[in-house]
Amino acid sequence: MKKNIISFVLCIMFLCAVAFSACGKKPATDEQTTTTDTEAVEEHKVPGVGDPAVNFTAVTPEGAELSLNDLIGKTDYVLVDFWASWCGPCRRLIPVLKEIYHSYPAGRLQIFSCSVDQEEDKWRAALAEEQMPWPQAREDVDHICSSIYDVQYIPFTLLIDREGKIVAVNPEEPEIENILFSE
Repeated sequence: MKKNIISFVLCIMFLCAVAFSACGKKPATDEQTTTTDTEAVEEHKVPGVGDPAVNFTAVTPEGAELSLNDLIGKTDYVLVDFWASWCGPCRRLIPVLKEIYHSYPAGRLQIFSCSVDQEEDKWRAALAEEQMPWPQAREDVDHICSSIYDVQYIPFTLLIDREGKIVAVNPEEPEIENILFSE
C-alpha cells in the first residue's frame, strides 16, 4: 500500500513538473558557459538510455570538486538527481529518495545530488533543512553539469549502472525497484 502511494505521488509529481514546467524549469545562468564546457557539450550527443554516462564535475559544500566518475563503479547503481532549493517538486522528491536510499543494502545504490541553484546560500540552507545522507554538489560558472544531459526541467534523474551505462532517465520508484531487483 505504502509503495503504491509513493508511486502515485511520484507519478503526480512528474506530471506536474511536465505540465507546469515553469515551476520546475531550470533557470538560464547569467554567466557565460566556458569554452571548455561548450566544446564538451558539442562533442557529445545528449546521452540517453543505453549510452555511456558522460562525466561531470561539480563543487561540494566543502568547496572540493566531485565527479560522477568518482562514484560510478563503487556501487551497483548511481542515481543522479538534478534539483534546486527553490523547486517544490524537487523538495517533495527528497523524502522519497531518502526512503529509496535507505531501503537498499550498502553497495547497491548511491545517490548523487547536483544542484542547479545559482544562489549558494539558498542551496546551503536547503542542504541543512533536508539532511540528505548522500554526496551533494552544485554546478557553478566553472562546472556546468546539467547542460551535458540537456536538463530542461527539474527534478531530473538518471540511473547509471556499475559499468557507467545509463539504464533509465527519470525513472519512477517501481522502475528503480525492477532494475535493482532484476539481478
